[in-house]
Amino acid sequence: MLLLLLVLLALFHPVFGAPPPPGKKDTGAGTKPPIELHVGIRDLVYIGQPLDELIKKFPGAKVHPFSGQEDAANVRIAEAGISCIAVGNPGELKLASIGFNLDGAYDGMAETPYRTGKGIGKGSTVNDLLEAYGQPFEVLGQEARGALRKRAPVESPAAPKMYQYKNEDGGIQTFFLVQDHLVRRVVVNDLKPLDQHVVKGRPKK
Repeated sequence: MLLLLLVLLALFHPVFGAPPPPGKKDTGAGTKPPIELHVGIRDLVYIGQPLDELIKKFPGAKVHPFSGQEDAANVRIAEAGISCIAVGNPGELKLASIGFNLDGAYDGMAETPYRTGKGIGKGSTVNDLLEAYGQPFEVLGQEARGALRKRAPVESPAAPKMYQYKNEDGGIQTFFLVQDHLVRRVVVNDLKPLDQHVVKGRPKK
């Protein structure tokens, strides 16, 4: 069930094509609030935040139903490089998944100007990630999307991999998506509400 959930979430925080060449790290990282593991960005975009509050902070956010459901929605804040999934009772949705696009613009989604509290952001490598946060509890592969896209070998640097970290009780997990040795994206997931609304709530075929 957990693997299914992560696959579904990866589809809504995807990787498109090969990443651009590594850029210089943002030396002004300290001028913006940091992304925190298992939280998001406090007081701006965070796990458990009411969707209405998020929209007030980002009036340009685009909200669409998740898979036709009334209890789940996709949220795109393209100019800030942020994508979210909000779930809950209709009219009372709260954020349960937050993705930050760290490196490489795609499909109208800009690179986020935010970095993690330990400096992981545009230009960060997998070695930077491991030095900052230590070994993940699990590393999962993510198959590239597209019928014509060749599948990269499992051990190939071009194969996207999700480096998984979790909070003390394991209820909230954060993964860093790594491709070609670069950290491309960071996604924070609150597993219980996602399981209730995204996995179990999906329309039956």
